[in-house]
Amino acid sequence: SAIVPSEDQFLCSICLDVFTDPVSTSCGHNFCKNCITEHWNTNDQYLCPLCKMVPCDVCTRTKLKALKSCLVCLVSYCETHLEPHLTTSGLKRHQLIDPKAKLVKTGAEIQQMIQNRKLKIQEIQHSVNLSEEDADREIAEGVQVFTSLKESVERGLNELTNTIKEKQKTTEKQAEAFIKELEQEISELMKRSTEPQKTCYLLYRYKKSNGYFYLV
Repeated sequence: SAIVPSEDQFLCSICLDVFTDPVSTSCGHNFCKNCITEHWNTNDQYLCPLCKMVPCDVCTRTKLKALKSCLVCLVSYCETHLEPHLTTSGLKRHQLIDPKAKLVKTGAEIQQMIQNRKLKIQEIQHSVNLSEEDADREIAEGVQVFTSLKESVERGLNELTNTIKEKQKTTEKQAEAFIKELEQEISELMKRSTEPQKTCYLLYRYKKSNGYFYLV
């Protein structure tokens, strides 16, 4: 014989009356549309009044139980659909909490989230600007140090060059004086060398002419 459904199967577990405009939750329980709507409007979370299960928002057929809810995506995930948030670098930064049904934010809450992110962007930009200023200052200081070092090297090189040139001038003057002295000595020696020659090589010619000798 066929199984006859019991009367309880046609009763809403909220109003305990026969279903009026019945609807089913993702977990498979049935309620009056108005009953479940009023229940969710007076509670923080959109949970099934019977099993309290938070369903996965990504499952398309049978809704599996959610393990975590993401406060960035505003979606609850079962074990399978949660995996990208645990392995993907971009999603791993998202804040995960215990499964929560009511993740829809009000306009004011969304605006606050937007404002918080804008403030974070400003903080990052400010940090970048400070870093850029620090970099510019370090570059300026480095340029100053190397400029001073370059000037010091150039000054030392000029001093060394001048010292060598002065030394060379002194050497040249000493050499010129010594050469001049030697040339003078040579001149004197040459003069001395010509005098004995005149004495030794004078030819005396004697001629008798009227009884006189002539020195030629």
